[in-house]
Amino acid sequence: MLVLLGTALAAIAFLTVPISQAAPQFPSFARNLAVGSMALFAGLAVFGVFTSIGVLRLKNWARISMLVWSGIAAAICGCVLAFLAIIPFPTPPNAPANIAAFTRVAVGLVYGLPLAIAIWWLILFNRKAIAAQFAAPAPDSPLDASGFPGQTTSPSKPPLPLPITVLAVFLLTSSLSLFLLFFVHAPMVLFAHAFRGPAGAAVWITICLLSTAAGIGLLCRKEWSYSLTLGLQLLGFLSGIVTLASPKYPDLMREAIASMAFSTAPYPEYSIEQLRRFSYASLAFPVLIGILLLYYRSRFLQACASRNLHS
Repeated sequence: MLVLLGTALAAIAFLTVPISQAAPQFPSFARNLAVGSMALFAGLAVFGVFTSIGVLRLKNWARISMLVWSGIAAAICGCVLAFLAIIPFPTPPNAPANIAAFTRVAVGLVYGLPLAIAIWWLILFNRKAIAAQFAAPAPDSPLDASGFPGQTTSPSKPPLPLPITVLAVFLLTSSLSLFLLFFVHAPMVLFAHAFRGPAGAAVWITICLLSTAAGIGLLCRKEWSYSLTLGLQLLGFLSGIVTLASPKYPDLMREAIASMAFSTAPYPEYSIEQLRRFSYASLAFPVLIGILLLYYRSRFLQACASRNLHS
């Protein structure tokens, strides 16, 4: 409810508060993008309200929803905090000496609190005693190793591993970046090559559709979705390595930043190098997803095989 209220107030402010002529002027797409982002967060908040009601009513789907979104929040916030610890913070010219430390602490609090809550929920809703309150198991079917009730998953039908479910929902959610095409006209970069205009939009749409198919396939226990998901992570990792090592990287980043620029001031060269270091660190994300897929490969294939037997 707090997130829903905050996004509503932010959207109203973006749409109604007049901008001073003396203040820096923002392009119209920036305001539309901000309002669109607030609408997305509001939609997730509404889903969170229904999930909370389901938890209070001890609905098992609500417990699973809490686990899935907690896993996503923990992964994102954990990665941000890790980057924050190893990546130097850019300091604007003529800024106070302690501005970087203050910003680092503020960002740490913003992401640290959701991380702590997500870990708390992952531990809480994974406990067998808690899981038993949401759906009473059948007399001859106790809770399985993952804590899910036995009447929904028998020993002959292994459950879909929770991390795979979290990954599938993350892929589906990240596919919503497709709507950024209406606001952002940055080039799509693959292997140090910039795809611009309709070609860039086509590449972006293709990747979003493949990500959507992979997410749906994982949830539906389709074996091909495993290879597709792993292939997408490998594609992103290799493309990132080639792009970051290319001498064209600074020019590509300047072009991308210029397409989303809020002012005509040139982007500082030192910030480009800091962006390169941050981008190198972000390559850990597809690596972690790849490790997760390899670790749960056998359990996911078992779940796929059991679905084929029961279909």
